[in-house]
Amino acid sequence: MKLILGSGSPRRKEILESVFGNIDILPPHIDESILPGEKPADYTMRIVNAKMDSVLNNGSGDSIYNTSDTIVTIDNRILGKPESRDDAYSMLRLLSGREHSVITGLCISQVQNGYPWRKSAYEVSSVIFRKLEDDGINKYLDLINYSDKAGSYAVQEYGEMIVDSINGSVTNVIGLPLSLLFRMMGDAGLMMSLL
Repeated sequence: MKLILGSGSPRRKEILESVFGNIDILPPHIDESILPGEKPADYTMRIVNAKMDSVLNNGSGDSIYNTSDTIVTIDNRILGKPESRDDAYSMLRLLSGREHSVITGLCISQVQNGYPWRKSAYEVSSVIFRKLEDDGINKYLDLINYSDKAGSYAVQEYGEMIVDSINGSVTNVIGLPLSLLFRMMGDAGLMMSLL
């Protein structure tokens, strides 16, 4: 049985390959717009299931599929990927010296004999940022590719410059909560078919 990652994220691919070896990639194609009044966890679950729909429509053969979506949220506001450097700067300024949540939704599906089933869940971690000065924000943005990062930061890339502490799963903050994935796959009896 092969594992297919429904994501274009190099970070998710790297995390999964560190556990399962080579995996296949099948990026989903969906509209990730936030609906008016949508709560952060509800948004994440809607998106991972929409990604799974897209992947299953384009996949073939008996496989195990995984889709994920990570968001940063503060003051009940969803911070997605920045649209510009000014947008990235504004996000980091908003997070400076404050605690925020990182929510990653996961969806797994197995297609066997042409019939899929799926399970989805999400994990929340809390991140506290250091108090950031303007020049520190700009220096950080010069060092990373912020354009593909929810909240405009990556804890695994110079995270010590901006993050004071993390309460919860570090892999969740990176974009794929391994403990949740293992639990979901274990509950579904899928771990042994991939190891």
